[in-house]
This record gives sequence, structure tokens and C-alpha cells, in this order.
Amino acid sequence: MTMPDERSRALVWAGGFLIELARDKSLPLQTRRRAVGIARHFPTIEQLDSMAISDPACGLEPPSRHPSWVEQCRFGPLRYSTGFTWPDE
Repeated sequence: MTMPDERSRALVWAGGFLIELARDKSLPLQTRRRAVGIARHFPTIEQLDSMAISDPACGLEPPSRHPSWVEQCRFGPLRYSTGFTWPDE
């Protein structure tokens, strides 16, 4: 069974991984574009925090209670302020 903290951590790390994929110019253009497209609709760390705090029954742990999770993301977690440009090369 997945615990709320494991579920939230996985979402934070997956958002960070999408940023890594989108910025990795060694990957094919199509892969980087797909990462950007998915990231635009993926929950940000702020959204995860809001969901977990406003609805404890949602099965998420607020990421703000676990700052070490952010350290595992090479370019940081996916945030509202994460600026993506559409890869063109």
C-alpha cells in the first residue's frame, strides 16, 4: 500500500523529472516536447500542498512538510513559476 508521504514524494519527483527531460538536449526533440506538454498539465508542488492541506482525505502529505524532497530534484520541483519554452532544436 502506498502511504500519503510516498505518493506526494513521487509526484514531486516526477514533476522535477519532467523538467530534467525537457531541458536535456541530448534527448530527441519529440521527447523533450512531450515532457513540456505533460508538465503543463501536471500538478505543481504548490497545488499538491494546497490539495493535501485543504482535503486531508485526498491521500497526500503536504510537500511543504518535507523540504528534503526538493533537494532530490536536479532543477527543483515543478512550480507555478517554472518557465518552459517549447523546444525547437
